[in-house]
Amino acid sequence: MIRHLIFCATLSLTSMAMADINIGQSVPTTGIAADTGKALAIGASLYFSRVNAQGGINGEMINHIVLDDAYDAKRAVANTRTFIERDNVAALVSYFGSGSGLELSQSRTLENAGLPLIGIYSGAQSLRNNPNMFHTRASYAEEVDKTIQLLTTHLGVTKIGLVAQSDAFGQDGLEAAKAALAKRKLSAVGEARYDKNSGDVGAAAKTMAKLNPEVVLLIAVSQPAAKFVKQYRELGASSQLYTLSPVQYEEVDKAITRKLAHGLGISQVYPYPNDARLRLIREFQADSAAMLNKGEYPSYALLEGYISAKLTVEALKRAGKTPNREGVLKAMQALGRYDLGGFVVDYSNGKRAGSSFVELTMVAPAGGLTR
Repeated sequence: MIRHLIFCATLSLTSMAMADINIGQSVPTTGIAADTGKALAIGASLYFSRVNAQGGINGEMINHIVLDDAYDAKRAVANTRTFIERDNVAALVSYFGSGSGLELSQSRTLENAGLPLIGIYSGAQSLRNNPNMFHTRASYAEEVDKTIQLLTTHLGVTKIGLVAQSDAFGQDGLEAAKAALAKRKLSAVGEARYDKNSGDVGAAAKTMAKLNPEVVLLIAVSQPAAKFVKQYRELGASSQLYTLSPVQYEEVDKAITRKLAHGLGISQVYPYPNDARLRLIREFQADSAAMLNKGEYPSYALLEGYISAKLTVEALKRAGKTPNREGVLKAMQALGRYDLGGFVVDYSNGKRAGSSFVELTMVAPAGGLTR
């Protein structure tokens, strides 16, 4: 599916070569998180292409510029400086990763340029107060709390192990999990880390298999999560496994058999991409339909890029006759509560976290997700 989508996105970007409004996006298109990064970029391109086909913004076309950061935070900052200095972008859209967001915040790259970033694939609490970042997803703390509430209150689970990526994302998720457990007078039975760059989860799987708690909560991205599920099951461990929204079901399904993935719980921070009751989803499905093969359905990552692009376009429309970064930033600051078509974001009263939506899904025996 990804190869087909990349081809289509390339065609749409080529048709925008003479565009007037530049929008930048730094995501991993190579490396351990490439599939998710590509899906975010393609989702954004779908909506920008829709707008361009309808005449653009005040007759000006949108030029969606995507650069690869290979899931490297410093490279994401370098890409951002390229967008600022070379491309004079009016806004940034749907970046990837807590590390990238943290580097942008610490360097004050966005603030110094007066540049808004609309959507970032991170729920890290440390990014929530950056005045130039407008989040479209719930925090990891909200995801974790809802998951642990289900496990402890409804399922009676008391023994939970934690596995986390060794970076800002993993640390934020660990802290959120420990706080959610402490709120319920519990603590983790054990924890393990894995290296972000190698994605080697072997030691973490062995550590958890020895403990074999009732539940293991994975604070991981898709590929390492899939490897952990496979290796953990091969070690004979029987724990129920849960993950957060950075894990994309399609990538897990591709990496391991559905038999192994069956029963994996995944929290989600956007509406179900097949819920056609929502106008947003109907539009999204119509725009992505031509890119999907028979039997495939659009992913949450694709939808996330689409949502961030839709929100960016709304800000561009409100930014004046000739949108620039100052106008887009002011438009986002003044946006308040906005309904995207059944999915509502709210930036009123200076908020930068626009959504707290969380729901839980599980991989079904025949594949796909149940809610």
